[in-house]
Amino acid sequence: MNSETKICQNCKKDFAIEPEDFSFYEKIKVPPPTWCPNCRHYQRVLNRNPNKLWHRQCVCDKKHAHHAGNCEVEFETSYSPDRPEIVYCEKCYQQEVY
Repeated sequence: MNSETKICQNCKKDFAIEPEDFSFYEKIKVPPPTWCPNCRHYQRVLNRNPNKLWHRQCVCDKKHAHHAGNCEVEFETSYSPDRPEIVYCEKCYQQEVY
């Protein structure tokens, strides 16, 4: 079986999709990629957090064994204060997950 050549929708370069890859995409019920591997990798890199740490405080306000009101544990995180994600200290995170 031969691989199929497609044109990347982002950079317009040719890239090949192997028959084994097509059968894998069918098996997991996802469409084949429309971007070349380099463009997909670049997009993943853009989605990563920056190589910078911000000083944050745990946002947990529930009663746990190690605190009663708001948790006062401070730590460094790659999530900046203006991001919407909720950041917990290790102990509060474990309490939320388990």
